[in-house]
Amino acid sequence: MQLVQEPILAFIGAPDRCFIIPAYQRAYAWQHDQCFELWLDVQRAARAGKHHFTGTILCAAEETDDHGAQRLAVIDGQQRLTTVCIMLAALCAQMRQGARAVPGVTAESLALMYLVAQGEGPVRPKLLPSRNDAEVWAALVEQMVSGVVPNVDGVDSNIARNFVFFCEKMAEPDTDLTHIWTGLQLLFAIDAQVDDPDQAQLVFESLNSKGRSLTVADMVRNHLLLSESRSMQERLFQEYWQPMEDLFAPDPGSLRLDSAIKGWLAVRFRKTRMRSPESVYSGFKQYVEDTYTGTKEDLLCELRGFCLVWAENYRYHAAKKFRSSYDWAINGAPTLVSGYPLKKAHNEAYAEKVRAELRAMNAQW
Repeated sequence: MQLVQEPILAFIGAPDRCFIIPAYQRAYAWQHDQCFELWLDVQRAARAGKHHFTGTILCAAEETDDHGAQRLAVIDGQQRLTTVCIMLAALCAQMRQGARAVPGVTAESLALMYLVAQGEGPVRPKLLPSRNDAEVWAALVEQMVSGVVPNVDGVDSNIARNFVFFCEKMAEPDTDLTHIWTGLQLLFAIDAQVDDPDQAQLVFESLNSKGRSLTVADMVRNHLLLSESRSMQERLFQEYWQPMEDLFAPDPGSLRLDSAIKGWLAVRFRKTRMRSPESVYSGFKQYVEDTYTGTKEDLLCELRGFCLVWAENYRYHAAKKFRSSYDWAINGAPTLVSGYPLKKAHNEAYAEKVRAELRAMNAQW
């Protein structure tokens, strides 16, 4: 098996390649939620000027086609690969309309490089999806190459719907197409190619079915600590993360800590429903990378304080029932009861004792 780390645009744009989605693969299934996450990743990559890893694309080499292009059957990664191609098509469409340009790039050059297979004769898409998606994608690419802005209104296909989604995002007044193009260039992937289809299936099974899936807590912890130095990782883990885990121990599968993190995010994003682990982590990542402006240590301090209140008082309650006067939200967003005036205690001596205990507890933490 050959493994190559390369920009995903270099992988797609190689002139001697075309990609086949085998018939046994599920149809293209990504919807607006997954597309929006990719949209954010592209913007983050451009804003930070850093590469963004999109995952592994596993392919099995097939015979070359009549034009000498290497046919690669996509065994794993077709959702990401197809979505990047749809995003490129949307970028071409916006440039075709002439409203905004990208320096050094034309709609025609993008289409010929990334969407169309080389060779004489009728237009052939570089990517060949499976089932009904193949017809929709071929029509969209043909319109693009002919200079017509594609019209997919009323087409019942995730490819068509996501193409419209990206076109609408790119047409927003505050969207800079040059910024989007920069972000797309910073996406990279692991290109894994095997010669034997049976070997490809074994690799696919290893990637997708073996081992234990990461929990929300695993993903949040890794995101917050991974980029820090080893000494900083150890300090932040011991001072903040380890106490959070201890609060909920024993916690097989991190179910209790995951619930607390979900509760914290539900208070942060009160109008957003986060049900699956993927949506919880996506909400966390959106908050940390696109909204939050403080330090990681301040965020960990806030999360630890929230977990303390959650574990002691409202362990398994839904976030909408969460009520606390504990001032855990030190980085911007208020608690659900902030803004309410505090009433004078009936027993001031007892109240002062409680306040002293809280101060001592904060000092300990």
